[in-house]
Amino acid sequence: MSVQISVPGVLEPPTSIRPTTTNVTDALSIAAGGAGKTVIGIIVANEDGSARLASVWWNNGTTDFLIFERSIPANETVTEALALPIQLNAKAAAKKIKVQAAAADVVTFTLITTQLSQGS
Repeated sequence: MSVQISVPGVLEPPTSIRPTTTNVTDALSIAAGGAGKTVIGIIVANEDGSARLASVWWNNGTTDFLIFERSIPANETVTEALALPIQLNAKAAAKKIKVQAAAADVVTFTLITTQLSQGS
């Protein structure tokens, strides 16, 4: 089954991060009052010879919410199109997407986003 959702905004160049530690790391931050974005997809590439757990959180300004967690096989890439895109609208408080990998410097997270139009 496939789902097609119309997403407002203009597709942006991807945002990639390869965490150098196993700590939770900010991957995308929208400052309070900043232009909003919609995360429509996540690509996770594991360049290690072992499977690695990869996690992605959405932060609403105060709390982290797990939105994706999967063991990525050795030397594999997983693409996740979000059936329900995450809108980061930071009118009142900063919003973030955070990532974490079970091993340092071997997993790359790429976020596919759109720029929200004015008034979104």
